[in-house]
Amino acid sequence: MAQKLVHSKILALKTTLSEALEGKGAGSILFERRAKGVLVYLSLRREGKQERLKLGNYVDKTLVEWRAYAAATSLEARRFPSIEHYLTAEKERARASQRLADIEARQGTLAQMLDAYVDDMERRGKSSAKSVRGALKLDVLTPFPELSKRKAKEIEPSDVAQILRNCLTRSVAHKGRGVRLTKATANNGKKRQADKLRSYLQAAFAFGLANDLNPLRSGDSVEYGLKTNPARDVPTIEGANRANTWALTKDELKSIVLAVERLPDRRRAIAKAMLYLAGQRVEMLCRVTWPDFYNDGEHSDVLRLLDLKGGRGTPPREHLLPITNRLAEILSPLLALKDLGRAPGPFYLRGTVCIAPGTALDIFTVLGDQLSEQGLTRRFTWRTLRATIETHLAALGVNQERRAWLLSHGRSGVQAKHYDRWNYLPEKRADLDRWARYLDELAGNPSADNVVTGIFAKTA
Repeated sequence: MAQKLVHSKILALKTTLSEALEGKGAGSILFERRAKGVLVYLSLRREGKQERLKLGNYVDKTLVEWRAYAAATSLEARRFPSIEHYLTAEKERARASQRLADIEARQGTLAQMLDAYVDDMERRGKSSAKSVRGALKLDVLTPFPELSKRKAKEIEPSDVAQILRNCLTRSVAHKGRGVRLTKATANNGKKRQADKLRSYLQAAFAFGLANDLNPLRSGDSVEYGLKTNPARDVPTIEGANRANTWALTKDELKSIVLAVERLPDRRRAIAKAMLYLAGQRVEMLCRVTWPDFYNDGEHSDVLRLLDLKGGRGTPPREHLLPITNRLAEILSPLLALKDLGRAPGPFYLRGTVCIAPGTALDIFTVLGDQLSEQGLTRRFTWRTLRATIETHLAALGVNQERRAWLLSHGRSGVQAKHYDRWNYLPEKRADLDRWARYLDELAGNPSADNVVTGIFAKTA
């Protein structure tokens, strides 16, 4: 058996020392004194020729570690015809490993992907971008910080399911009222919110999948390495869409109209505009500026709203509403701001601060709490009122097609989407007049009870 070297002997060597590695043809480990210290080599004899491969400086490892390292390197190097071939293969493997490391370093986290998804929504002018960002922060980024730091490609369907369970069971997070844990029901909106969150996550992962394949993406930008969409396999939340299958009765709507009259001046003006404009989307109203009011020369005064709903690349759609005589009266406190020159549009609080969609929605959320506590209505929100308004319009004889024109519902079919460019302002004027008379009668004319007899009888 060949004699084993010892640490002290290697440190004291003047020229070179070697020790045979175990195994036939394994070669030997060679120690050589140089100016920088003792260097370590693997020595192999290949086809009658002695070859050496530098392994490193002796002080970097222990003697036992050098023996193991030299033996492993020898085993690998003997797979190639020569040390040169081995080194070439090692360089290529190092380059491939570096490429993988670079790709891995560029692959974004779940948090990065969600932020990029919402940023993309904002670039495309999507009106829901702000609410989507808030929902993702509330239900994903804040409660799951560790999960958010994981690579997006590492997220599993089970992780998405966990996020949705938390959304269903977390404390209510609205105006500080989250002091109790509420059971998820269709009425309190938690099932609906969880299902919306599921759709946001599914869309975000779809964005991540498309991002990597986008030829317009910069080559050194963040990639996500996604192969599948983990949110796609998570089922929809059963019962999530039940919340808006009901509408307020005529008596309940009357209580709301009367309660609006008791609101402070600015909020009363904004709330009445929301009601008399037949329940338009609040986001559209909050975007209105003075140039959006104009006389079109044919239909007199018109209000232009921009509908930003639609798929990727869908341009904003103009939604025109005629300003009837009654609407002009209702809007007069808001339109007076123009003469004051302090606000760029009508839906401003104190005449200077644009009302946020959430603030406008809260006017009716608070009313819903107050009136339900008084036993005058069931608990409602503006979402409930939009369903109520459309239901009452139907009862007044406004058919489905005309309600779609009036409320800017999405158009389907080739003819409606691409060829029908009529604005339906005469029809909208007639329906807004009919709706204003209905609200006015509810507010102060007892004969209003005779309108649409029996259709909205108060339920038990």
